[in-house]
Amino acid sequence: MTHFRDYLKEITNTVAYWISPKGEILPVMTNHIDVVIKYPEKFGLTSSRIKEIYNQYNEKIGQEGKAREEIIVDLLKKGFIRIRRYKNTYSLNIGKMSKKIKDILFDWANKLIKTGINGMKEKDRYIPINIQGFQDHFMKTLTIQDIANDALYEKNESFDIENTVIIVESAEDFTYEPRLLDNIR
Repeated sequence: MTHFRDYLKEITNTVAYWISPKGEILPVMTNHIDVVIKYPEKFGLTSSRIKEIYNQYNEKIGQEGKAREEIIVDLLKKGFIRIRRYKNTYSLNIGKMSKKIKDILFDWANKLIKTGINGMKEKDRYIPINIQGFQDHFMKTLTIQDIANDALYEKNESFDIENTVIIVESAEDFTYEPRLLDNIR
């Protein structure tokens, strides 16, 4: 049985990222929802909307429950990517797989194993990455090396330099540009 303090130690010793629809990589130092709550406008949200969602589920703001899930899934649908490295695997969540997402993941994987991101360089090139798409039910497990070697691409696809990722230092540098569809919901 894992004690809560051991669980917290495991989470704080992991690596996590938000990647914006524009391909900006934001390292997450705590948990993903914490960053969204602190900087809602960077994710196309407002503090009042976040509060409304948490109240709908009778949960405390920041609690990792149904409200958190709704907020994160909504962000994935907008094109954000959520990544967390656990001890022996990565969890990678997307809205749906697209050519742009493939490009972003290809560049992220290459940067992570070749130069590192925010001081973290992945040494285990064969660590599994579980990719889950919430809109299209895309499910695939690949190694980080597979992704860096273009395993996500179809035979006539290749990396588009227009989709190069950018590593941002802090949430202040993270940007979100709403699309017309985002305002219709």
